[in-house]
Amino acid sequence: MTKSATAEVQRQHAERQLFSARRALAHLVQMYDSGQWRHYYKKEEAFAEAVREARQAVEQWTDIVNQIGGG
Repeated sequence: MTKSATAEVQRQHAERQLFSARRALAHLVQMYDSGQWRHYYKKEEAFAEAVREARQAVEQWTDIVNQIGGG
């Protein structure tokens, strides 16, 4: 595989991961808005930690995609 093809595969992978991270964060926001989070998390602190982790994942994958040169 050539260097440019490898970079393209890496970029596509990073973009898929970013899409998934954004979708996960959007799902958590939707759960919060509807109050549904209470059915899945025993404590608000646990839910807040899940949101923080989802936000961090979005930021990290955004940085990776930008470094590779996509998105």
